Parts: sequence; C-alpha cells; structure tokens
Amino acid sequence: MSSEAARHIALLKRTFLFGALPDALLAEIAAGARERRYARGELVFQKGDRSTGLFVVVAGKLKEACQSTEGAEKIIEIIGPDQTCGEAALLLDCPQPFFAAALVGTQLLHVDRQVVHALVGRAPRFVERLLLRLSGRTVDIIRDIEAYSLKNPLQRVAGFLLDLHESAAGGHPTVTLPAAKGVIASRLNMTPEALSRTLRDLADARLIDVRGSRVALLDPPRLRDFATA
Repeated sequence: MSSEAARHIALLKRTFLFGALPDALLAEIAAGARERRYARGELVFQKGDRSTGLFVVVAGKLKEACQSTEGAEKIIEIIGPDQTCGEAALLLDCPQPFFAAALVGTQLLHVDRQVVHALVGRAPRFVERLLLRLSGRTVDIIRDIEAYSLKNPLQRVAGFLLDLHESAAGGHPTVTLPAAKGVIASRLNMTPEALSRTLRDLADARLIDVRGSRVALLDPPRLRDFATA
C-alpha cells in the first residue's frame, strides 16, 4: 500500500460516514480518492453543478451558501475538518442546491460518485450513517427556520454559543468562533452589526466574555434560559 493510500484511509477513518467501515473497504475507497486544495474564497462547486462525489474536509473550512442576484449571501452551514459535504445532491442525482467555497485555505479529499453509489449497495453500515447524517441536517435546517422566524437575536446567538459549547470536547466553557463574525452573522440570518451588538448585550449581562474569537460562557444555565425564553 502506498503512503498516499494509507493517508487517505486514515483521513476516512476520522469521518462519521466512513469511520465504521472495514479496512479492506476503506482501502478500495482510498484508492480512488483524490486530494484537492483551495485558496480562500475559491469555489469548490457552484449552485446548479452536477455532483461529482463527496468531499471530506481534511483541513480548513468550507461554507455552503446561497446568493441572490444582487450578491447578498446566506450561509447555510460551515463545514470543518473530518466533516463531509455534498451528500444530498449526490444521492438525489440533482443539481447542487447551493454553492460551496473555502473560507480559508482548505484541503479536501474527493470521493468519486461512482464509489459512493457502489457503497450504497455493499455496505449497510455506510447507508445507516448516511441516513443519520442527512436526517441530522434536516433537523438542523428545521431548527434554523424556527430560529430565523420565531426567535430574537439574543436567542439565536445564545443558542449558537450553546451548540458550540456542547460540541466542544468535554463541554469546555470557552468556545472558539468557527469563522469570522460576518460569516457567523450570515449563518444566523443577522447583520454583522446586529451580531456585535448582541454579543455586547450578552457580555453586559455577564453571560459571556468575548476576547477576539474566544468566547467564555460565564453562566451556561442562565444563557440557556435566554436561548429558550
């Protein structure tokens, strides 16, 4: 086995979708996978493109977003290391419903669509993980719609910070914002000015302490009260 194939197997093992597959099957997938690098702002795929496969984020971050004809952008999701992108369009064999671009210099592992389709017929565990991933994203989208439609800025930002807190190793009370504040504002359907103002309001209430991209959650239970009020 080449060093490149061994590296690809190690990368696939770190992901939710591929991590439970046996080594022999991972070796087959890795043999056809290709690494690609993207500069900050570079498109990975455009809205309307046909799917060529799945993308695994090796390093860096992607944004999935839609854009109006006037150039206004709505970020749907931020994809970080060991996460995957492009599942739905691949399975539905439909055009990409959004575009994906690198938020920073980003390295991806591309798994060809034919390899993924073959896995669906050969690996029940992969199908199970794929269904869980897509179901989880559906729930996240419903939560987003609820937040944009029914929750105020304080509730949205508090909920976002609590989600970061819960996903951090050991539930660490200090979280790192996953992207620039302008990107996070778009993700939360807010203006950057509204996000900055809301962070200041939460800090004035002694719920958080903001130091650049680091946010300390001073009172998570009370912050949860703000998020769910």
